[in-house]
Amino acid sequence: MKINTHGGSLIQPTASHAHKASTLSSKAEPPNKQDMLADVYHKAPVNSPTATYERPLSISSNDAVVTKTVDEALDDIALATVHLYTPGGDLSQSIEQMTKQYERIMSELNEQQPHLANKDWGISIAESGELQVTGSLTEDERTLVEQTLNNNNEFVAAANEFKSSYLKYIDMEVRGWARYDVNEENFSQVFDLKDMLDSSKADDAFKSAWGYENNWMKLHDNISAQLSRKAGQHERG
Repeated sequence: MKINTHGGSLIQPTASHAHKASTLSSKAEPPNKQDMLADVYHKAPVNSPTATYERPLSISSNDAVVTKTVDEALDDIALATVHLYTPGGDLSQSIEQMTKQYERIMSELNEQQPHLANKDWGISIAESGELQVTGSLTEDERTLVEQTLNNNNEFVAAANEFKSSYLKYIDMEVRGWARYDVNEENFSQVFDLKDMLDSSKADDAFKSAWGYENNWMKLHDNISAQLSRKAGQHERG
């Protein structure tokens, strides 16, 4: 607004000036919400994080480190649980096959050396896959028993299936028996197959109810006991 120096009166503001003054004196209107939403909508979308089950998971298996997704790891654990701990799994079925041949082997040995039944001895699986005798037997007795055991191909095959099943699935497990450090090198020092078979033989009632020569519940107890006595536990980081 200008002052008229000639007439001493004030010049009245024009309509445009009044409109500007009115606009400046009034409070600012908040931005339109639809315009704000439009601005947000048209911005580049933020990349959503990768789903947890797709992220790789590192699992230590003996000395190797295997990278798997969480889903793959859970599938492995489920598969290992079935084959290690259920009666229809590979481990229990291998013991079932051994049990069927074990009575025949013991009957043959008792005919030749009846006193063996009163001696403390066991059966282990060597790294070569052959069966070895442990315990307090004479050299002749040891030779006789090992020859009798290894001449029964079905028993030897089932024993090695037990070993391979245990080592295969224990590497996929994370709890239970997987706490113990058992591998190819120390397997023969941990498991006594004779002790396992003697302690888990099914009685007539169990055979009638379940149709198995081997009581898998007693088998699991024996395996757990042998692991506890003879196998060291993995160190937890």
